[in-house]
Parts: sequence; C-alpha cells; structure tokens
Amino acid sequence: MRNNREKWQFYSHPSKPALGAAEARYWKESMRKLLKVGIEFEFNLPDQKGSCKGDNIQCPCTRIGDGCWKECTNTPVCQKEKCYDTCIAQSRKCKPDKCKKCNKYEFSCIGSTCVDFISACFTCNHFDKNCGSCSKKYNINKDPKHIRQNLNTELQPSKTYGKVGPSGVVGITTDGSLLGDKGVEIITVGRRVDFWEFYTMSKRILDKVEKYGGYLNERTGSHMHVLTSYYEGDGANELEKPMPQIVLANFHQLCRRYQNALTWMTIALGDPRHMTRWEKFRVGILDVSPVTKDMRRVIEDVSRHAGGNKYGFINYNKTRFSGGDIDRFHIEFRQADSTMCPTYYAALACLHYAIVIKAVEISRYGLLKVGDEAWLKKAKAMKETILNGCGDYNDSSRMSDTRHLLDNTQYFVEESLDLVNQLKSILLKIGPAYNILIKLAERPASLHLMDGKTWKEIEEDLAVEIKSTDILEVKLSEIIDLKLIDDCVSCDEWVIEVQKCLSEDEDLTDTVSKEEIELFVDTKMREGEMIWSDSTGCMLSV
Repeated sequence: MRNNREKWQFYSHPSKPALGAAEARYWKESMRKLLKVGIEFEFNLPDQKGSCKGDNIQCPCTRIGDGCWKECTNTPVCQKEKCYDTCIAQSRKCKPDKCKKCNKYEFSCIGSTCVDFISACFTCNHFDKNCGSCSKKYNINKDPKHIRQNLNTELQPSKTYGKVGPSGVVGITTDGSLLGDKGVEIITVGRRVDFWEFYTMSKRILDKVEKYGGYLNERTGSHMHVLTSYYEGDGANELEKPMPQIVLANFHQLCRRYQNALTWMTIALGDPRHMTRWEKFRVGILDVSPVTKDMRRVIEDVSRHAGGNKYGFINYNKTRFSGGDIDRFHIEFRQADSTMCPTYYAALACLHYAIVIKAVEISRYGLLKVGDEAWLKKAKAMKETILNGCGDYNDSSRMSDTRHLLDNTQYFVEESLDLVNQLKSILLKIGPAYNILIKLAERPASLHLMDGKTWKEIEEDLAVEIKSTDILEVKLSEIIDLKLIDDCVSCDEWVIEVQKCLSEDEDLTDTVSKEEIELFVDTKMREGEMIWSDSTGCMLSV
C-alpha cells in the first residue's frame, strides 16, 4: 500500500480560489468536448546544390582518368614531317636545317604544351559525361522547393483552421532552423482527441515525407498545440464563459512537476552524449511559479526566461484573458523531439490533452504544490542532465549534453511512470495511448536508436495490435449499445445470456468465459463508464 497524500498538497490562495463541485464538473465536461490538439511536424529535406541541367560543354569525359585526352589529333601529320623540336634523337651537332635529310630522326610528340596541340576529345566518338552521379547535376527529386510542391499537391492543406481536410493538414511552410532550403514544417488543424484519428493522420504525413527523403536530426522538433478555439476578435469563441485562472495555474504546476518526465519520454536522438535537442527552443519553467503571481505575469516570465519569445517549454503567447480569467485557452507543448513513428505522435496528443483535463480535476482542491525546496533542488539538478544548452546559433551543436543522463535512468523512469499513471483514468477513455506512454516512460525512442533499431522497428515496438481481448470488447460494446440482451432480472442473468450470445458469434475463435465478461463489466463500472439499469434489465453505457 502506498499513501500519496504528501505528493498531492494544495495552496489556498484568494487570487486563485478552488473550483466548487458543480464548477469543476462543468469545466471538466466542457474541456473534454472543446479541447483540440494540433501538431507541427518538422523535417529536414535533401539539399540540392547542383544547377547543371546536363548541357555544360565544359564537363569532362568519364574516361579522362585514362589519359586519352593527351593524344593529339595532329599526330599523324606531325609524324610525316621531320621537325627539330619533335625529335628525341637530337645531338649537339644537330641543326634544324639538317632534319629533312637525317636518317636518325625519331618522332616524339611534345604534348599539350605544343602550339598545334588539339586534344583527341574533339573528334572522339566515345565522349561520355557521367551526369547520373555528378554532384553538380540538378536533381529535381532533391530540390526542396519541388518536394514542398509535391507535398502540397498530395496533402492538400485546407489553408483554414475552420476546416479539417482529408489529410488534416492546414499548411505547409518552412523554418529557418531546418536544413535543405529551410526544410519543411507541416501544420495540422487542431482536432478533438481520438487516438486512431491522430495515428492515421500522422502516418499519412510521415509516409509522404519519408518518400521524398525528409529526415531528422537535432534541428527537428515536434510542437503540439492544445486549444479550445482559434478565432478571436469578431470570430467564434467556443468557451461559453471565461475559464477560472486556477485551471491554467494548475496546468502550469503540472508541467513544472513533470517537466523532466515530459522531456525524458520524448528524447529521440541516438547519441548517448547527445540524446536530445538543446534547450534554446524549449527553455525550462521550473523556476517560474504561479503561487504568488497572476498568470499574466507568469506568462511574461516564461517568455522572458526564453529570451523574450515563444521558445519556452510551454508557450502561452496565444492565450487570451478577460480580467483575471482566461478568455481563450491556447497553449503549446514544445518539448518533444521528432520521430518517424505515427504511434508516438498519437500517444503524445492524448498525453497533452490529458494533462489539461487533470488540471481541471485538481482545481477543485486548490493550487497544486509541486514540491518543497529539496524537491526543486533535485528536479533542477536532474533537468541539467537532460535539458541544457542555450548557446549561439552558429557556435553551438544545438544538442543537449546528456553524458550523465543514463546514470539517472531510474529517476526519469519513475517520474514518467508517475505522470502516466496519474493520467490513467483519463487516457483509458481515449484509446490505447496509456499502454504506449508506459512504453515511452520505460524506454524512450532515443534508447531504441542507441540499440541500433530503425524507425520502422521502433514503431513496431510501440504499435498496438488488435488482440482477442479488443475484439471481445467490441462485441460486448455492441451488445450493450444496441441492447441486444435486456429485460433480465439481475446482472448475473444478463452475463449468462451474453455468454450464450457470444458463443454463437463466428468472429470469436475462442470460447468466452463468464469470468471474462464479469471482468469487463466490473472494470467499466469501476471507471464510471457503465451502470446496471433495473428498469431495462441490462447494462447501459454512460
């Protein structure tokens, strides 16, 4: 048994009063319905340096190394005419006017230094240019502009946040920090959270980028926006009323408490000395506390710590206030490294959504205390082993120094598992993200890369397969949603009748036991997703 009371302590501050029960319920339901997550994918592109279209008359022949270019087309003519300068049998007695009658004359071509030298290349029928492997040859498939055009054609960005297109992409642009003519940044429309929708969208995007040679390194990161609505001014605002400031303050506290865990779960470089990007584009927020500050001031401090811009660990710049409360909720998680794994992106979208919902839940009890001075001291020390580096753009490697990170693996794994388990009740309702996040907590992508695995192999490790238990859940959900079995006297009778029904289902290869059905029902009832109805004589989904 473990008592977590010490971990969950709260401040009672008049500037951020706790939510009442009804208010907490309202905001939890509202945020579950309104929250959307948008993803920014970053990729480097091939760097097209050549400009030759294959028509350069100065290109050398592929056989130039053979030395045949040294042969002169005038050699046959020169051999017929005796010349003092082309004889190798010269002696001190020789004079140019005696060459024609000399019997000891031996011809030797002067070579390319001769004024009459004309290379045989100009009359050769075998002259051949190796354009295929020439570094100076223009290759349209490596042209970043052409690649971006193709991605625009195939992904068809909606170009408006008011519409989710077939690919989910709203825009395709460049970023000055990316390689290959500023690379490519693919931005998706914020959409309501569903694991499989995010998985499908991410896979489609990643497959396209991989096809065109996009690649990752320390310059590529993944940013996720969690928001209620895009529009401001005269546009729509999906919040029916301003959100109490304590929700945003508790969100900030959760991000402070689990900053190291969020970083650990998303490291994705394969060098043990540099397992993640530098801190410059995601400056930590451990030192920025909302306990005695208004959240407007907190946001200013986060931006100031990041150099006066959006490059904080959390970017609040698009959040808007009405008095002290939040009129428009829009935050950006900037911590994650990029990967080529769609499962990774889908799970992170669910994780970021769940953190916001958790912030609403705990706001009923006051403002979260992240920890005491000893906790903060250790958290900052651990942070330095995983997230550091804010040097000059030109003189820095753009990577964190992680030489001591693996010495503290247990700390980061425990922190990450704690985060995921605190969010379990929220995550279980939106797909298989929980199990994937547990995998990332125990072994992030960086460790897989260091083991020599490819992105495809890492994706296979993370991916969730539909198992027989999943098929059973689908069948049981169908029985419940359609009320295929009802008018039962008790829950026990309902379970027995359901078992009979499933035994006749050809899609289920294994016999379903009564215990399996009872376990499913008990779990759903315990998590508040199902109740027994005496009036209908069956289980009902909530």
